[in-house]
Amino acid sequence: MSVNAFGARLAVFVALALVPALVAADVGILYEVWHTTAAQAMQQVAAMHGTQLTTERVIRSNGAQDLNDVYGPYNISSDIYNVEPALGFYCLYRARAGEPGLVPDCPNITQTATAHAKLLVDMGIDYVMVDVTNWPTNTTSTDISVIRPTEVLFEEWYKLRQQNISTPAIAVWPCSPAGSNTWQVLLDKLYNNASYASLVYQQNGKKVVAIPKNPNCYDEGVAAAIAANGGRNDVTTINLWALFGPADYEAGTWGFFSPCVSSTDGTSYTTSIVGEPACNQRPTLDPATGGITEISASGAYMVSQSALPFANPGHLRGLTVARLFERVLDLRPPHLFLSSFNEHIGGRQQPVSSSKIAFNMGLPNDSQRDVVWVDTYASEFSRDMEPTVEGGDTVYRVASACVALYKAGLNCTAAPTDLCCTRADKEVFANVWSLSHASGNVYDTVLTTNAAEVSALETDGWAENCSPISGPSVFCVDTSLTDGRNGPFILYNQQLPNTIPLYRCNEPQQTHHHISTDPNCDGDGAVESTLGFIAQQRGGETLRGLYRCKTPQGGYAHSLDLPCDTPDGPVLGYVR
Repeated sequence: MSVNAFGARLAVFVALALVPALVAADVGILYEVWHTTAAQAMQQVAAMHGTQLTTERVIRSNGAQDLNDVYGPYNISSDIYNVEPALGFYCLYRARAGEPGLVPDCPNITQTATAHAKLLVDMGIDYVMVDVTNWPTNTTSTDISVIRPTEVLFEEWYKLRQQNISTPAIAVWPCSPAGSNTWQVLLDKLYNNASYASLVYQQNGKKVVAIPKNPNCYDEGVAAAIAANGGRNDVTTINLWALFGPADYEAGTWGFFSPCVSSTDGTSYTTSIVGEPACNQRPTLDPATGGITEISASGAYMVSQSALPFANPGHLRGLTVARLFERVLDLRPPHLFLSSFNEHIGGRQQPVSSSKIAFNMGLPNDSQRDVVWVDTYASEFSRDMEPTVEGGDTVYRVASACVALYKAGLNCTAAPTDLCCTRADKEVFANVWSLSHASGNVYDTVLTTNAAEVSALETDGWAENCSPISGPSVFCVDTSLTDGRNGPFILYNQQLPNTIPLYRCNEPQQTHHHISTDPNCDGDGAVESTLGFIAQQRGGETLRGLYRCKTPQGGYAHSLDLPCDTPDGPVLGYVR
């Protein structure tokens, strides 16, 4: 344990002496076992002496590599990893005893399961919720993807417990519409195995099965059958899928991630963490009493497709999870659910927006740019908390500190120096608004990081250039926009390694503004302000290229991630 981590834990333990006896509180986290095919595809690449590429690595190559390079040269078809886990490209499938394997056994299963148990226990996790939401029917694919790996997780953690090594408990979350049967297989093989009685997550003496409460996965009759469990009546079901508004939470449905709510209207979801005063994500209520029963927090979250600009707030150096925990620590209901531990791969779709910037951020020239990731994207824009090669362990450490506070019954007023509560290390970002103004033959654009200046400029007839992608609340949104290149973005508010200043310049007659990385404004006017700092390399927190453009009226504009219609020099740097 690092000195900083030790100090944070010590602060919690000292503060504990000052609080009364604690109310029982448990913490679960979404856990994925579906990596078999993708992990084995990466093993094949390595066996053919290829380079194991992830989405993040392709982005960081800045066009030198393409998503087709991940598997194309090896004639492999599989999901692409967004990042590489710190433990490597692991999976949990192995053949059942006495049966031929459907695919080769995964290597290092015991090491992976043991390492995960320790990471999760050290984090304060009481149980994992295995995600089976895409496999309602037991097929060969279902067995390879989720059923057999879940069995192996039970086997491995049972062996650890036999050695007095702590592990979280396990629950399952199967898609269970009418006619489904995956839930039955999971009950028969795992929940009804007497050896695993203490390994299954329980509430009030009953084993817990979560069911996605959505039209594609939920049926009242199936839910009743799960609870009955063949006449044993030893299962309780949780509705888990509160995504679509207050009614779901008020009806008792748990959230597995809950977006922040805009302070502007107190209702709509927002991906704005920088510049919003509070997160105020919705908790789940007991419909009988109105009391709060559950709340969620996540490494990040999406309100649209994560690979699109402003559809996901991203990790923000742990700021997103820390801001979500402000609400958790204030309300402190008995159940806390986190998303997620180890997704790393995920589904892709055509973009929901028709704007020019609606493609996988940071991949403007990639052959697969228009098939966008939904739940998790690259290193920065994912819900995951598991340490990774590209992303490190920052979110894991921040979330661990937050969980410790939750279990201690403390908030940031009581522990302001805890890693969950510090902000100077996380609030290193600034919003940049884009505005334009036309008067006669003069057309000007200006960027500002000052919300008050935005209001003043709008009073003087300037118009804000909106985001065409739904999500932000600090910026305006106009989903009818077909371009979006001249919209808002985020940069750093301080000089950090591998960043350079971005200046706002104004020419002598004050007929136009422009942006520059040159303190002499490229010989055209003088510096009016330093907007902030932009990265010199693509990837991580800053995926989008920032360009300066010329306009037909003789002024300047900017373009995000795509070339200008009339360029004015190479890329200035990279922003988010």
